[in-house]
Amino acid sequence: MDEKAGRPHTSHDVHTLRTALEGLEARWERQQRSAPLVSSSQLRLLHALETAAGSNLRELCAALGSAAPALSRLCARLEAMGLVRRAHSARSRREIELYLTGRATAYLRELREEREQFLASVLGSMPDGDRAALLKGMDGLRRALDPPGPGLAENPVIRSA
Repeated sequence: MDEKAGRPHTSHDVHTLRTALEGLEARWERQQRSAPLVSSSQLRLLHALETAAGSNLRELCAALGSAAPALSRLCARLEAMGLVRRAHSARSRREIELYLTGRATAYLRELREEREQFLASVLGSMPDGDRAALLKGMDGLRRALDPPGPGLAENPVIRSA
């Protein structure tokens, strides 16, 4: 039930949203200029580190809902690719912090630019009323996915990874 609007969600609503998101994901993959550099799991981890630089593995595990061994392997692969670097924490020599490298930052910037160009093209092809309704709905969806709150685990990028 959509308690804010006082009406039930329908399976059609859910199906429409799911198919639109799947279509968007498939188009993003097809329009990418080159083969993806990283997997979707690795990309979520890069986004998390972009937002919360210097996080340690324990914090990332809690925020991403991932097991330490799996996340550690992801970090090791990203480090071997030159996308993540590890550093000893200033707080504790036993703690390792994770950071994006310049290569990772550039990759994320290029990926965003490609996606934004694609989205601009799609939005430009929509009638004004449809575009306005979509943007209003997406703003509501973003707010529903990103309730206000402090801390690493409350980061929408990290929480969704």
